[in-house]
Amino acid sequence: MEEFTLGAEQRTIIGKQVRQLRRDGLVPMTLYGRKIKPQALQVSERELTAVLNQAGTNQLVSLKIGGKGSARKVLVREIQKDVVSRHLLHVDLYAVVMSEKISAELPIILLNESPAMKEGLGILIQEMTVLRVECLPGDLIPVIEIDIEGLANVHDSVVAGDLDLGDAIEILERPEEVIVRVVPLAVEEVEEVEEIEEIGEEIEEGAEGEEPAESEQASEE
Repeated sequence: MEEFTLGAEQRTIIGKQVRQLRRDGLVPMTLYGRKIKPQALQVSERELTAVLNQAGTNQLVSLKIGGKGSARKVLVREIQKDVVSRHLLHVDLYAVVMSEKISAELPIILLNESPAMKEGLGILIQEMTVLRVECLPGDLIPVIEIDIEGLANVHDSVVAGDLDLGDAIEILERPEEVIVRVVPLAVEEVEEVEEIEEIGEEIEEGAEGEEPAESEQASEE
């Protein structure tokens, strides 16, 4: 697994004054964990952005504080960004214990192409984009890759119980949870036709309802 490192400094500025930190190109962070006291930190936004783009929120990062002591293994747990500028506002880091299991959400990537979709027999629907797992921090993997080349027929699917991530990683989803499936193309077309027919009937009913009113007005005249 690729090694990601991040250097941070202790932060003494808190509250509304952290705005000045952001103006100086620094991002306030909070480090917390089950066996440590929360620590206020700060880090270069450029360095932090580079690490986040590679490690995301499900890969271990070696955090070194003040350039002293040994690095601590952490996971990024929460990222706050400005809704307009998209600059980082605050980041929470979780200090892991390498001998204790953690839960994480791993992104799902589909590989290859479904024959059923390639032949125009159906439409591929991805029901899940992430999968919840539990494992030791050192056993985390960056992504879950699923080969969909076996989805050759309509109604074929891949469920959580079909995946084998090894003994080290436990899948927390229910085994019957559908991750990706092939639905009939005809069903989509029938639903579209029925919807058009319903709209047509509503228009006709509306037109028929207006005729008596016109005749009554003519008879009154």
